Amino acid sequence: MLETFINEKRIGGINGLIWLDGEVLMQESFGYKNLETQEPLTMDSIFRISSMTKPITSVLALMLYEAGKLDLNDPITNWFEQFKEMQVLGSRTSALEKAKREITILDLLTHRAGFTYSEFQQGELRESYRALGGDIDSTLTNKEWVTKLAKLPLLNQPGELFNYGRSTDLLGILIATIEEKPLGRVMKEKIFDPLGMTDTFFEVPESKKNRCVSNFGFNDIGELVTLETVPLKMAFKERPAGLEYQSGGQGLWSTISDYLKFAQIFVEGGSSNGIRILKPETIENMCTNKLTASQREHSRLMGNPMFQQDYGFGLGLAVVCQEDISGSIPCSGSVGSVGWPGAYGGWWSADPENKTISIFLTHSMTEPGQLEQGIGFELYEAIEVFSNYV
Repeated sequence: MLETFINEKRIGGINGLIWLDGEVLMQESFGYKNLETQEPLTMDSIFRISSMTKPITSVLALMLYEAGKLDLNDPITNWFEQFKEMQVLGSRTSALEKAKREITILDLLTHRAGFTYSEFQQGELRESYRALGGDIDSTLTNKEWVTKLAKLPLLNQPGELFNYGRSTDLLGILIATIEEKPLGRVMKEKIFDPLGMTDTFFEVPESKKNRCVSNFGFNDIGELVTLETVPLKMAFKERPAGLEYQSGGQGLWSTISDYLKFAQIFVEGGSSNGIRILKPETIENMCTNKLTASQREHSRLMGNPMFQQDYGFGLGLAVVCQEDISGSIPCSGSVGSVGWPGAYGGWWSADPENKTISIFLTHSMTEPGQLEQGIGFELYEAIEVFSNYV
């Protein structure tokens, strides 16, 4: 059924994979890597996985926790003094309030620090967040980026509410600071190399760029086209060499087979193909809901409910909390299943009870205003079809 989306020119190309207890049940490519040349998509095609980066950064933080290099309740001021005296937007007035406590690493992992994304806001706060650079690429150094972020008011008191935003980017810089290495190198040494993830990186090597999928998106009337770069110019058309900033929240490229190797740690108790990444008790903690009932009820993304009764949020990813969930976003499966999608069309779920993993990769890139017009919703239809594939 996924071919229909390709044939009707609603999606450019889709890679899908379903894994059950060590066996690949389904692995197929549909459509194209490049619309103009009609070059077919292949299973080794490389995608921008956007926010599917967040679980990887979160796992890395927990590896440092296991190594005794940080504690989840540590204030981030242990590394970044810029966050000592944070201001919070008043809930009832325009006046700023003082933060009642410092932001912790746990706040970053659960998106309860009070940070946001520029496009979720209006006016001065939106422009202030845009001064950080694109959500993926920024010319700022890590220190410059942290200093600018620390000058912005928080949306809420630390720990008070779930607000999706730049928390994981800051977590990535914190990891790089602790390890005194670029975030990508730490990921490579601690996760990618041990698991054999040879096609996952912030910067695609020149020798592999021919495998990158084009930026598929839509024009003003909803026709599928190739975009010059990602919407809102969140990434450069070509990332210049030498940029220090690497987005731990949304910057990675990867393949479907690489991401499978990562996702296996969530059904194999912290291991993947016999390689231990996290202890079983750490992965269990990561996959346990941390949000209160009120936080789940009031969580919104672009005005829409995110969690409510069906889902919770653990340490860097969503958790299924109730059987018979009505949809597949942010993930699907039995109670305890986890996942977190990406804005450019990536989606995955790992179900430890049934020992299944489903991964869906595409490029379906839309502007916020296009979604308001109903342009681009075919992506969510396709994910729904795929999530019910077996």
